[in-house]
Amino acid sequence: LRAQGVHQDCPLPQIAVMGDQSSGKSSVLEALSGVPFPRGTGLVTRCPTQLIMKKTPAGSEWSATASTSVESGSPPVTVNTPEKLGDIILALTDELTQHGFKNFSQHSIVINVTSPDVPDLTLIDLPGIVRTATSGQESTVMRDVDNLLHSFLSSDRTIILCVIPSNQDIATVDILERAAAVDPNGERTIGVLTKPDLVPEGSENALMETVMNRLKPLKLGYVVVRNRNQEEIVEGSSLAAAKSAERNFFATHETYSKLPANAVGSISLTTRLTDLLVKRIKVVLPVMKFELQEMQRETNREIKTLGREAPSSRADKINTLMKIIAEYCTYLRSAVGGDYRKDVLALEPTLRLRTLADSSFRTLNERIKQTEPNFDSATFHASLETEIRSLKGRELPGLVNSYFFYSFMVSKIEDWHEPVAVAKHELFDLCLAVGNALFLNMCPQFPKMGELVYEILETWVESHVTVVETRIDESFKQEEDPFVSTDELANEIVRVRSERFDRALAHVLKMCSDEAADGVLGNQVAAQKKKTEDSLKPLETAIKDKLGQWYMANHGVSAAAQIEDMRTVLTAYWRLSSKRLSENVCMAFEAHVLQKFSEEIESELLTAVQLRPEIDELFYEPPNVVENRTNLKTKKTRLDNAMDTINMLAPDVVAVSKRATKKEMNKNKNQNNQNNQNNQNQGGASGGGSSASDKFLNSTEDSDDSRGAAAMNQAQQGQAPQQQPNQMANGGESIMSFEFSGKNGDNAGYIYWLGTEGKTKKFENPHLTQRLRITSSGMAKGEESAVVSRKRGEVMVAPGQDVFLCMDLGRSRTMVPTHYTLCHGSPTAGNDLLAFTLEGYSKAAGTWVDLGVPGQRMLKSPHGVGTFPVDSHGERFRYLRVKSLGPNQRGDNALHICAFEFYGQLFRA
Repeated sequence: LRAQGVHQDCPLPQIAVMGDQSSGKSSVLEALSGVPFPRGTGLVTRCPTQLIMKKTPAGSEWSATASTSVESGSPPVTVNTPEKLGDIILALTDELTQHGFKNFSQHSIVINVTSPDVPDLTLIDLPGIVRTATSGQESTVMRDVDNLLHSFLSSDRTIILCVIPSNQDIATVDILERAAAVDPNGERTIGVLTKPDLVPEGSENALMETVMNRLKPLKLGYVVVRNRNQEEIVEGSSLAAAKSAERNFFATHETYSKLPANAVGSISLTTRLTDLLVKRIKVVLPVMKFELQEMQRETNREIKTLGREAPSSRADKINTLMKIIAEYCTYLRSAVGGDYRKDVLALEPTLRLRTLADSSFRTLNERIKQTEPNFDSATFHASLETEIRSLKGRELPGLVNSYFFYSFMVSKIEDWHEPVAVAKHELFDLCLAVGNALFLNMCPQFPKMGELVYEILETWVESHVTVVETRIDESFKQEEDPFVSTDELANEIVRVRSERFDRALAHVLKMCSDEAADGVLGNQVAAQKKKTEDSLKPLETAIKDKLGQWYMANHGVSAAAQIEDMRTVLTAYWRLSSKRLSENVCMAFEAHVLQKFSEEIESELLTAVQLRPEIDELFYEPPNVVENRTNLKTKKTRLDNAMDTINMLAPDVVAVSKRATKKEMNKNKNQNNQNNQNNQNQGGASGGGSSASDKFLNSTEDSDDSRGAAAMNQAQQGQAPQQQPNQMANGGESIMSFEFSGKNGDNAGYIYWLGTEGKTKKFENPHLTQRLRITSSGMAKGEESAVVSRKRGEVMVAPGQDVFLCMDLGRSRTMVPTHYTLCHGSPTAGNDLLAFTLEGYSKAAGTWVDLGVPGQRMLKSPHGVGTFPVDSHGERFRYLRVKSLGPNQRGDNALHICAFEFYGQLFRA
């Protein structure tokens, strides 16, 4: 992964060497790698040095390359002897620190060493802790070094290698305190004691207590090493001689010879660091995989956002331009027509022109309604009476001067001009904004092309403003001359009068009720002791009298009745006219703007393109877009290669989000502890170490199961299953329990858990992501992978001699199933499944066994769903298959299944 450059995107597990200045960090690296790192006093390591070691086959040559993390820095230097590398490290350090001996750099030196004599390790040599700035150093050096150290300390993917001089009081070691602050459980902190030969005689016990983990305990313990001292370096002692001297020192020392072999020497340190790094990789790999997958999705999204690249040849440019115009206008038609199934329109509500236009139409209706006069108010009644009296002519009683009606409507129509004008501007602005935004969403990388589209949109909108305004003016002129050719006005008048009658009736009933309560009618009603029809006559008489008074006042031939009639007609016609105008305005936009928008824009675009002799400028991409796309493509390749590597080397690792990891692991740990307790209660031995879920998520087994493979071969060859006695498979730890909730289609099954990677992400087909494998005896309709897509569709296994659908859980997983759910794969009726069962391949018996519970099983069509219990005979299975046992409702033995799910106990094989 590091060689593929993934560390640029995602922090990888590594070992960071930390300690005080002159504590022996470089000497430790030298002993592990054979590279003579620069030594001295003070801030010798002035920038991080990343040492990547790769073990090669015996007999291969030693080789190394050195470079810096600065992109514009010196090209990588290749050397074939360790001695030459020391001078190169000094030169690169000077380059990064601008040749200032006291300066410090955040950039790093990267050294790749390949040799048969080095371990597979990655180490980071960091500057020593600075206590105070010396003469010539910048005042910020202490802060800079502390920040750099903390960035490595705080990463949970960094193993902290604390280098401590043996002659220093362990209680005062700063780096141990810093490590404890970020790693309180000590999961990734190991101590290395250097310079044991400098411990004064008689003081060895303190070192012994430290190494034996009694003085200042570390969970991962300590290792003591003895590297070349300055005198031996001056004398030219080789690294091989230094290792020999180290072995001799610990073997012959009176005190240190008593230390355990795995606690002394650089070889022991190498072994322990390698083990620690491997364990750390296993711990963080599920989270790393999740992060890389998220980066993949985000990178693909960003690449898609940038759009297609500009073609190179003129012919390709013309072809691409035609495709862009066609695609753009297709989207435009969909936006106008309200078809939002295309991804751009589905994801961006602001591009849904039909919805936005309808909203503007409704707003126009509401704004016009808000201009309605309050016809029922006393003020309006008084003003209406004044106007009618002022226009009184020689009309006969009961007739009203019609000129008042005309003048009134003309004055009120003026109130509608403002909301119509606002709606007109809103709708044209919407067309311009949506058309422009839609193209920018499609092709943000071609700004010149976007400018052309905007110019055409703007010109088209301007040309259609006049057309729509003409239609709107015509509508207003029609309304200024009141006219109705149907019974609409009469019907509206009836509705208005009915509304007013209902209000009058409610008012009369309330008045009569109040009078009865006040005793006006109470004596008359109380005088009647029997509940007969006569007992209601006083109330009936009172209601008739009051309604009669109301009718005469409003519908007689008096002046008040004339006012009421005029008010009724005005109310009815205002409602009718306002509704008609609003509809005419909306229809004008619909006919002259929306219906012509996409077609005319497409025609204008094609014409504009044909008139351009040179189209290269339309495909101009800003340099930042080109650079961004190049970087994203490089990143995509890097991430794709990384995921391929992980899937190849660790195919059973399930990606888990960092947030979900702790919760899931605690749950699994508690479950595993319970299982271990049950094993102990049954007399079994419970193993320690990592939880079962840890092992499951981090499994990297490479060997396949030969009998499992044979099972698949048998399935393909159609061998008949045989019932076998109960037999428990040996080995394996419980991973997860999947319990059927009692509801078909729940999210509690194994396939859903696998497809969502422990319910941490959106479901993905686990067959397509290679987390399980689906096979069949032969498909007639649909794909095998469809049965784990959790989607209904037409899926059918072809009829034949031995018809089945099989699921392979993977080489590191087995299950004791308790239930399975099936969804019928036929969209039409008449294909009910009548004879089928679930089988599991028994490793012990070497054949398929029937797991079905006795009783009738049936799966209804179309797309019926059923869940069926399983008798697993106490055995764990890697392979589970649904098999046809006889004819279905149609008469053949085809299996119509579009989805299945499994429940039970999952085990680590």
